[in-house]
Amino acid sequence: MIRGEYGRIIMTQTQNPNPAFRLESAPALKGGAKLWTLTFDLPGEKVNKLSRKVMTEVDTLLVELEEKGRKGEIDALVLFSGKPGNFIAGADIEMIQSVKTAHEAEELSRSGQVLIDRWEDLPFPTIAAINGAALGGGCEFALASTAIVMSNDPAAKIGLPEVLLGLCPGMGGCVRLPRKVGLAASLDLILTGKTLSGDRAAKAGLADACLPKENFNDSVMNWTATRLSALKAGKRIAKEPKLGGIGGPVGDLLEKTPARAIAFKKAREGVLSKTHGHYPGPLEAIQIIQDTVGEYGDKLRGREREAAMKREAQGFGRLAATDVSKNLIRLFFLTEEVKKSKGLPEGVKSREVKIRRASVLGAGVMGGGIAQLFADKNLPIRMKDLNSKALALGMQAAAKIFSKQVQKKKINRREFLQKLNLIAPVTDFSGFRSTDLVVEAIVENIDVKKKVFQELEGQISNECIVASNTSSLSISAMQKVFEHPERFVGMHFFNPVHKMPLVEVIRGERTSDEAVSAVFQLSKTLGKTPIVVKDAPGFLVNRLLMPYLNEAVYLLSEGVPIPELDQTLLDFGMPMGPMELIDEVGVDVGDKVSHILHEAFGDRMLPAPLNGKAVAAGRLGKKNGKGLYSYEGPKKSKVLDPSIYEIMGVKPKPHCLSTEEIIERCILPMINEASRCLEEGIVSTAAEVDLGMIMGTGFPPFRGGLLRYADTLGPRTLVDRLRKYEARFGARFAPAPALLARAQNEQKFYSK
Repeated sequence: MIRGEYGRIIMTQTQNPNPAFRLESAPALKGGAKLWTLTFDLPGEKVNKLSRKVMTEVDTLLVELEEKGRKGEIDALVLFSGKPGNFIAGADIEMIQSVKTAHEAEELSRSGQVLIDRWEDLPFPTIAAINGAALGGGCEFALASTAIVMSNDPAAKIGLPEVLLGLCPGMGGCVRLPRKVGLAASLDLILTGKTLSGDRAAKAGLADACLPKENFNDSVMNWTATRLSALKAGKRIAKEPKLGGIGGPVGDLLEKTPARAIAFKKAREGVLSKTHGHYPGPLEAIQIIQDTVGEYGDKLRGREREAAMKREAQGFGRLAATDVSKNLIRLFFLTEEVKKSKGLPEGVKSREVKIRRASVLGAGVMGGGIAQLFADKNLPIRMKDLNSKALALGMQAAAKIFSKQVQKKKINRREFLQKLNLIAPVTDFSGFRSTDLVVEAIVENIDVKKKVFQELEGQISNECIVASNTSSLSISAMQKVFEHPERFVGMHFFNPVHKMPLVEVIRGERTSDEAVSAVFQLSKTLGKTPIVVKDAPGFLVNRLLMPYLNEAVYLLSEGVPIPELDQTLLDFGMPMGPMELIDEVGVDVGDKVSHILHEAFGDRMLPAPLNGKAVAAGRLGKKNGKGLYSYEGPKKSKVLDPSIYEIMGVKPKPHCLSTEEIIERCILPMINEASRCLEEGIVSTAAEVDLGMIMGTGFPPFRGGLLRYADTLGPRTLVDRLRKYEARFGARFAPAPALLARAQNEQKFYSK
């Protein structure tokens, strides 16, 4: 025994020299209650996770706790985390990824369920004290506790995000959550994977209390001691939640059995409308809940609980073995690698540059969006434009985004004003001398940009980094006007800035490692996923996206109706059809970029002529209400205006081409161009291509990304199909030399 913090006695298994858990007896509080604490602190890891090794230790620990319970040595046990900002991150995802069959995954799920069931059955109250992220298995561990107490620290979050990995909860979440918060709220949480703060969890009835983050551990112990009798009696501590809660006003009705069939039907319809059936996780979760749902407030025991858990484990097993889950887990690890990266090649080190104050040039759509993003992350930013009218529009754009956050209760009115006040609109360079970063977001004209940069350089310090938000212009060409070109870098945001997760960090010929790393790190601070891209026309995402959009317009010229084109690619899994995406980007913008890429890469990027007809007719896209579609009403609802066919000189011929041809002609040119990008070193790996296309264009995550999808077809199949279309359409489909080499060597983009 070792005397620990606060005089507690540490009781650990001596056969384990590095235990993940510390079991301690707490000093006697008022009334002489025998309170104990259990601290989960996984050695050598930043977060607590439930690995096979940890679960083995839990099994041993439960034997000890069960014995102490029989002897009456414990009145209540509080589970703490030893990790700042983390309670339990969930199951070890690598452990889930390694399973090869549905049966193996089902057994993994059952082993975890059995341990958590034993935790639930301990002969004394257990309290989950959450002062960090309690996700997946961490939430399920908490649900099996007698009570959940959360901190008001922003880091304290609770939820079941398994659907985001193509899974469903597999350690009792589907069974216990509806009984804790009701059917409506549990469906909302499980089907979206959303997390709740301590305050919102308490309001939803998920947490029994939300306590201040200051002196949280001591507060939880006092909270437990003063409610010990009720906890021992199994009484609910929290106020009864309004069952409609986060599930909507019909929540109370849904708890009545006859209405549940309607609830499940509506839930399925909602999932299918968003996923088009490509993601089986939410649908399986709905079925599990429907098969196992009981009464709100009811706790299962014995055979009934065992049957419900087995049903959940079966569903988890089926999902864990799917390609969808494997691909989503790979994507998770890709994003985790970005979090650890500094944006530089392995082994390269540079001086760390902190960006605390920023400025943006231009108060247009992008400039206003960039300013809002910085302010949202509590970073002060100056927004410069030529006149007050432009600045007012930029401020209005930022305020509109913040107002929506208020409506969704993500921030309150006071926070709205605080964030908006972080944006300082200016018509001159006052204050720029103290800024650490200037982001340029003015008109896409290289001569105008160069002139502005020459003026800017005299207004900033020698340490200030300058970043251009250009989507197509050469960083290397623009940096030539600087006396200090090493400070200049590309920082390409995607529109709308507050929604699109990708930032392309473009390294010019003379850009320094410090500038690249500083912008890469800042992008993560802003909540974005950055990738470092070599300076070349179109960079990565636009270079791959333009052949896709261009070919869709060629298909239109052959008579494929606009709605048919969009629906075919939506069914493939794209978040938006190519015709609607052209309108979203701007028909004129897309036409301009297509000509830039044609000039750079020749006939394989030959622009479809119909775009020019639309621009000439003033059909510029969503921004002016008329593009390939028309956008009507205050919500700018998309409507097909048949006159567009007359403008384009096209006679629509429904089903004139097969679905397979439409998909191949849109997707294969992207794969072909991606192989060239890898060959040219635009990015270093296939994973960066896939991350860029998923985060920048919404390429279907369930397919694993553009090049992961390419590997499912195989290099020889890709070349054969490209040659088939090359014979009909020429250079647009000529297989890239790099792809021909892959086909000859039977080499896929990924080795595993």
